Amino acid sequence: MIVVIGYGTFGKKVVKYIKDKELITIIDINFDDNDIDQLSKEKIKIIQGDATNKEILKKANIDKADIILILTNSPEINRKIAEKVCELSPSSYKIARAILKHPDIYDGLDIDKIINVLDSGAKDIANEIDNAKLKRKLSKLKSILLEGKKKCNDEKSLLILTHKNPDPDAIASALALKNIAEKWGVLADIAYGGIIGYDKNRAMVNILGVNMLDANKVDIKKYCTIAVVDTSSKAQLPIELDKVDIIIDHHNTTDLEAKYIDIRKDVGATSSILTQYLMELNIEPSRILATALFYGIQSDTHYFREKVSKLDFEAAAYLQSYIDSNLLDMIENPEISTEVMEVIAKAIMNRKVIKGNIALAYVGEITNRDALPQAADFLLKMEGINTTFVFGIVGDEIHISARTKDLRLNLGEILNKAFGGGGHQTKAAAAIPLGIFKEVSDKEALRKLVEEAIKTKIMKVISGTDKS
Repeated sequence: MIVVIGYGTFGKKVVKYIKDKELITIIDINFDDNDIDQLSKEKIKIIQGDATNKEILKKANIDKADIILILTNSPEINRKIAEKVCELSPSSYKIARAILKHPDIYDGLDIDKIINVLDSGAKDIANEIDNAKLKRKLSKLKSILLEGKKKCNDEKSLLILTHKNPDPDAIASALALKNIAEKWGVLADIAYGGIIGYDKNRAMVNILGVNMLDANKVDIKKYCTIAVVDTSSKAQLPIELDKVDIIIDHHNTTDLEAKYIDIRKDVGATSSILTQYLMELNIEPSRILATALFYGIQSDTHYFREKVSKLDFEAAAYLQSYIDSNLLDMIENPEISTEVMEVIAKAIMNRKVIKGNIALAYVGEITNRDALPQAADFLLKMEGINTTFVFGIVGDEIHISARTKDLRLNLGEILNKAFGGGGHQTKAAAAIPLGIFKEVSDKEALRKLVEEAIKTKIMKVISGTDKS
C-alpha cells in the first residue's frame, strides 16, 4: 500500500503516475467534490484531515504502508508529518518533497529519499516508487532466506526448483537465485524433474557446468526454504508441493501460496527479473552466470521478437559486457542428436494440415520430449503453415508442443484450456496422462485414437465451442 500525504497540484501529478501500481490512500486537509468523485471512481481511498495528527495517520493504517510520500509544500507541516510518520511507520520506505530554501528540513529523520520537484518531478517519484518496491522485495527475500538458514543451523538450507523439463530461462534463473543466496551466506541446491532433453538445453547445462539434482531423489525435509523459479503452477512442479516459500516467475498461472511472490506477466523472461535483482544488489555476475541469463532471456523472448519488455532489453544490455561469446556460440549451435532428427523427420512425414494452415503431427513413442518443440519449430518454417502442434508419447503421457505465427491465437491459453498446459502466446506445451490409451497394443490403432482425440480437443478450443 502507498500512502500519499498532500493532494495539491504536485500531489495530483504524482498520483496520476502511480495509481495503477498498487492500492493508494491519500491524506489531505481538504478535498473538493470533483476530487472525491474522481478518486472514488478510481477506487482510491481518501482520508480528510490534518496529517500532523497521529489519529489521522492511524486512520490511514500508516503502520501497514509499504511506501509513504510526504508532498505538501509547507516546510513546517512536512517536518511535523515526517516526525509522526517515522514514529508510527519505521519500516516503511519514505519519500519526502524537498522545500526550496529549507535544505535541512528533514535532518535527523529516517527519510529514505528526498525529491526536489524542480529537478525531478512526478515521473521521477513514480520511478523511485518502483525502486523502493524492489528494495523492499529484496529485503524480504533476504529475510526469508536468512530465517531458513537459521532454522537449518547454517547447513545447506535452500532448495531451488525449476519446472519439469526445464528450459534455459528456468535453468539460468535458478543459477542466479543460488548465486544471490550464497552472497548472503545461504547455501543452496538446484533440482528439476523430467529430463533436460532439448539439445541446446543439454549443451547449456554441460558447457556451463550447472549442477542440478533429480528432484525425485532429493530429501525435501532437509531443506528449510523452498523456492520455485519460472513457474508458479502446481502442475508444472517436479514434485508434489502445496506450499513453497519463494516464487519468482513471469507466467500468470499461479495456484501456489508463498511468503515471497514476484510474478511479472508483462516481462518476457524470469532471467530478466533475476538480472534486475543482481543489478540492484550490485552483484557482478560471473561470465558463466551472465551467459546463462543472457541465453535465458534470448531464448524465452525468441531472440527479442516475442513478449519482450523494457526490462528484458535493459537486463540483456547489462549482461552484454559480462557474457562469454564463445560459450554462447557453443550453446546455440550444438550437435543435433539422432533422435531429434528422427522426430523432425516423422513430424514432416506424418503432418496433417487442417483449416489450410494448421499442421498437426503425431510422432509416436519417443524418449526425448524436447525433440517435440524442435519439430514444431521446424514445421512452422514450411510454406503456408502458421500454426503447428506436434505430439508424441513419452512414458505414460502424451506430450504436446505448439508454435504459431498467427497473432490472433494464444497458444498458452489454448493448451491450458484444452489440456491444463501453458506457455506463451506463440509457443506452449502440455502433458496429459495416456489413460485408457495404454491398453491399446496396436500402434496404428493407437496413432489414430491419439490423433483424433488431440485434434478434436484443440479444434474445439480454437473455434470457441468447448464449453467445459
